[in-house]
Amino acid sequence: MMMLYAGAVLFLLLAAGIIAFQNSKLLSRQEAEESAGRISSLMYSVYYQSFADNEERAEAVPLFQFTVRSETDGALSAGEADKTIALCRVPAGSGEMALSGAQSWMLGSIREAALRGERTSSTSFPDKAVRKGEKELITRLEAAVKEETEYAKLH
Repeated sequence: MMMLYAGAVLFLLLAAGIIAFQNSKLLSRQEAEESAGRISSLMYSVYYQSFADNEERAEAVPLFQFTVRSETDGALSAGEADKTIALCRVPAGSGEMALSGAQSWMLGSIREAALRGERTSSTSFPDKAVRKGEKELITRLEAAVKEETEYAKLH
């Protein structure tokens, strides 16, 4: 009878060891995937330059850009230049922001320009958006520029 109990205990210990080993492998795989997911989601960067409508580079695909100009009487003062901010998709892991962070950053920049009284104009590149989230981002940024422009006209 004692042999039967010892065999059952040994069997349970062996089963527990196998389950613990499999669980450990599963957890380490999940952690690796999560880490890779965070790195690969950094696919967006901001460039302080203008992109042409048909321009595309391997390192940066423009999605949306806006240009700010200080509110003057139409002409640029000496030394003053338009400032263009372009949101681009870059190779996975080489960017500075995830999609949600890029949206927040661009919306903040658009609002800051409007609060400073700067005129803004925008160019979007919806044909270069490859993900649904990018298309939605472009739509939101276009709406924000339009809203800020309307607000500036009223005040």
